[in-house]
Amino acid sequence: MGQFFDSIPDNLIEWINKQEIFWVATAPLSQDGHVNLSPKCTRGMFHVVDETRVWYEDMTGSGVETISHIRENGRITILFTAFEGPPRIVRLFGTGTVYEFGSPEYSALISPETRQPGSRAVIMVDVHKVGSSCGYSIPFFKFKSHRNQLHQWAARREGFDADFESNDVSKLSDKGIRSYWVTKNMSSIDGIPGLAKAPNSDMAKDKTVWDVSGKKKYKSDEAMTNRRSTQSVDKSFLLGLGVGAVAMGLFGWAKIGMKA
Repeated sequence: MGQFFDSIPDNLIEWINKQEIFWVATAPLSQDGHVNLSPKCTRGMFHVVDETRVWYEDMTGSGVETISHIRENGRITILFTAFEGPPRIVRLFGTGTVYEFGSPEYSALISPETRQPGSRAVIMVDVHKVGSSCGYSIPFFKFKSHRNQLHQWAARREGFDADFESNDVSKLSDKGIRSYWVTKNMSSIDGIPGLAKAPNSDMAKDKTVWDVSGKKKYKSDEAMTNRRSTQSVDKSFLLGLGVGAVAMGLFGWAKIGMKA
């Protein structure tokens, strides 16, 4: 039922390129350390270089476990599983390398035009073993769409940092993405170093954000404007409810007074 290969067979490369999600597993060297498992989106962010090398665009998150573990020991396993069609599970066992946003290696792989909002690193994986197994117990799921909340959140954060070119934390916006990296992504939950620094690199102001369908795109400044408009409407609505409640209360007391 299970097969192992020293490299990725061509038929598996074709299948991998069709998947919508994958998982990344890493672990620290310490016996008391926390093993990490993270789901990842593949929409234009997972790339097969050849039969022994793959990489993916790593997005900003609340943690930095994968980067920290790779920096410490390099071990990484990537898992794909079929939710449609014939059952299949594929594991890519490899050694990872981290190229942070702003590094020459990162820039050579991801251009400003193709970079996703919130992208913080490239995770390059040299694959030394591939495992393929049945996946008979995996249920069927119908893919609907990718979510866009992370892209919108990151685009707004990057908008705050657009005019901040210094790595000096005191000069970064506390609402910006680089400030978030400094406070959230500098080490793992076990204290292993994560991002090396808040990169000194320009971020384009017109970041593209995907909508929920994964088909349309709009600019981050539109997302920010739409969010502000929504917040304004929400505040006005809540204020109106408050005023209405007070008015109704006063009217009720007035009627009671008239009856008395």
